[in-house]
Amino acid sequence: MNLKRLTVLADVLILLGLVLLWTGWQGSANLTGAFPFHSSSVSLTGSAGGFHALIGVPSLLVGLILMVISLVWTAFELLQR
Repeated sequence: MNLKRLTVLADVLILLGLVLLWTGWQGSANLTGAFPFHSSSVSLTGSAGGFHALIGVPSLLVGLILMVISLVWTAFELLQR
């Protein structure tokens, strides 16, 4: 598998995982931005269950692992030149 396909596959899996978890989310999410930045906060309360969690979480994890592999592969290719 070449590097471009691996990177695209990782991107698609991460996007799929995030979309599935977002569509199946039952709860609340709160984002507060403030200045100075140490007063900012993110609060997520809730869960995703069923199909959304069953497919979303593994998809997100596999996508992140593949993204790390493609970044390492890219670094090795750049160092070999």
